[in-house]
Amino acid sequence: MAYLTFNEYKDLGFLRITDADTFSKYEAAAETQIDITTQFFYNADYAAHSLVDDLAGTQWQAFRAKQFKRVVALQCDYFDEVGADTPIGIANQDLSSIEIGRTHVQANSNVNATNFGKTGLAIGVVAILAQIGLMSRAVSYR
Repeated sequence: MAYLTFNEYKDLGFLRITDADTFSKYEAAAETQIDITTQFFYNADYAAHSLVDDLAGTQWQAFRAKQFKRVVALQCDYFDEVGADTPIGIANQDLSSIEIGRTHVQANSNVNATNFGKTGLAIGVVAILAQIGLMSRAVSYR
């Protein structure tokens, strides 16, 4: 089951993605990147927490679940805006400098400034995940 449907995306007020097929592609990619970052918090296969149950749960659980859905929508918009849906694809979108013949054009910013580390997640997405307690703060032992 997808974390977010196209109708939910539109109901949240997001308008950037206009067709369901594009949304489905980005939503699946967003799920993967968000699951990795949140250690599969709402993943149905892992079954540690239920997004559906949390939406009907306590005030805090419902808030967290609604923000989680907003995170998925934001990540889908981010993928659509940068034109890629993987961390490597996003890194390859960096066109901050290009040279054609003797002409050199350089921008003042790059797409990596909007990407959290090498996760492929937008900075705003990570900020919300951190605020609702879904960012890991542990030190990896590997």
